[in-house]
Amino acid sequence: MRKIKILVVYPNKPPEIKEIRNNIGRLYGIIYYPYKEIELEKNVYLLYSKEAESNGLPLCRKFRNLNIYSNFAIIGKESDELVSLTKSQISKYMELFSI
Repeated sequence: MRKIKILVVYPNKPPEIKEIRNNIGRLYGIIYYPYKEIELEKNVYLLYSKEAESNGLPLCRKFRNLNIYSNFAIIGKESDELVSLTKSQISKYMELFSI
């Protein structure tokens, strides 16, 4: 299984690039399960926890009138397969979610 580059955003920290195997299960431990996703652009998604707020996890960022609690990730996805973010996508979302 090949590795892909994703962007992970933690509360009170700048976003960071992580390499994971291209398997949704590899996000366990990075994002509190179960996930919800927002399409940011074609083939780029923001994955965050549906239950982080109700479980008392800290606010991470505000985005489009949405409070996102705990860690979240920006991932590439094509035909339900995880793919690496491009360098320009990484730069764009690092800037967007910087603190």
